[in-house]
Amino acid sequence: MTRGLSRRTFFKGVVLSAGAVLAACATSDQPKPRGADEEARPLPIPPLYEGEVEGTTRTFELTAQEGTHEILPGVATTTWGFNGSFLGPTLYMRKGETINMTVRNEVTEPTVVHWHGMHLAADADGGPALAFPPGETWSPTWQVDQDAATLWYHPHPHGVSGLHAYRGLAGGIVVADDASDSLGLPNEYGVNDIPVVLTDAKFTDDGQLDETIDPTYGLLGDTPLVNGITKPRFEAPAGKLRLRLVNGATMRFHNLSLGVPMHVIATDQGLLEQPVEVDAILLSPGERAEVIVDVEPGDELMLRSIGVDNRGGLPDEEVANGFGLGDVFDLLEIVGSTSRSEGELPERLVGAEELGTDWVAEREFRLNGFQINEQSMDMERIDFEKTEAGPELWTVTNENADWPHNFHIHNARFRVLDVENGEVEFREGWHDTIYVPPLSTVRLAVDIPMHRNDDYAFMYHCHMLFHEDEGMMGQFRIPTSAPRS
Repeated sequence: MTRGLSRRTFFKGVVLSAGAVLAACATSDQPKPRGADEEARPLPIPPLYEGEVEGTTRTFELTAQEGTHEILPGVATTTWGFNGSFLGPTLYMRKGETINMTVRNEVTEPTVVHWHGMHLAADADGGPALAFPPGETWSPTWQVDQDAATLWYHPHPHGVSGLHAYRGLAGGIVVADDASDSLGLPNEYGVNDIPVVLTDAKFTDDGQLDETIDPTYGLLGDTPLVNGITKPRFEAPAGKLRLRLVNGATMRFHNLSLGVPMHVIATDQGLLEQPVEVDAILLSPGERAEVIVDVEPGDELMLRSIGVDNRGGLPDEEVANGFGLGDVFDLLEIVGSTSRSEGELPERLVGAEELGTDWVAEREFRLNGFQINEQSMDMERIDFEKTEAGPELWTVTNENADWPHNFHIHNARFRVLDVENGEVEFREGWHDTIYVPPLSTVRLAVDIPMHRNDDYAFMYHCHMLFHEDEGMMGQFRIPTSAPRS
């Protein structure tokens, strides 16, 4: 009997046969990643750090420290990390808990930690005004008042956020809740629920991090890293595999494909209403997504960065290639084992939730060069105050014809309403970071929780960290005189 091809089989065959075409389509001047000719190594799984739990309070201790790490096989590279030599543990917390955090600074420069995607008061958010010197500690406290999501943490000292993240100060955060637990999604950490933290690096001849900052492209590495190493390999149980994708790169965009259909179940701020099948998903720096893939026994899948469609809207191919938008990388090999992890993908994930259009404020932001609204970041300037609870309409325009930008808002979530003169490929769900293509305008329905504080402010900025460090950032405050809700 002749059997028809399934979509999975057909798509996998097309992608495998197109591997040579993808390689040929990579930019001709794309340097070969370091470590590409070495044997694959097991994917490191960051430790799951659940803290000390007492009732509904969870206590964590993080230390920013220096060390050496084997990013390249057999080479000891000087790096920074949290509670280790490079990157940091995955923090686990639950909705409704109180978090007591202590961060120690044992590196050689002032730094601070931003809890990217978390809803909390500005004095705990980890903005640049909270940077603290070597040898000291910072102890923020907050309550987890948001739904299950994949968040992350990284440095935010003014002017050097990109450099500190590039050296290795970053890690993932898993926020869990009862509603997500009840869905039967893969949740065995390190087995069928895998953090995939994407960064990149450049290296000197002796294998140290090259910290040369290009005046246009910043710290854009030519070698991709997954969970802190080159060329990783992961053996997955057959069945449903959940990948928590975090683009922790300072400047690089990743258009991610596995060679088989994936189902996106969550974006930056949590679960979608229902799974969405995609062949690839674009993540700009700072964005996250959770995807589910079916792994069959004996599968050999490759998570690949396949280059950004249409150069991300940049008209000049040379400039687009300089930003790495045409680069093609093999990131992570996934091999299906004979053991099986059972489970079905729910048709529905969470109920619909809309903000409505009764805007309490409408704001415009024009991105150009290293400025927003023709102003560079000034630590002494508060750009606006949010004094009324309720949804806001933010209109964000990239006025540059040949530079990509993206946009991140602290203590906020938003939905993409529409895009003019450009394409934002995955608009579904709640976001906190979004790509803004050249000469395009993105309209956002923004939900800002009323966490009030008179002394500190929240940031909004381009999350291409070189742009942020050069001044493409503003700040807003929610004063204590504002209503709580």
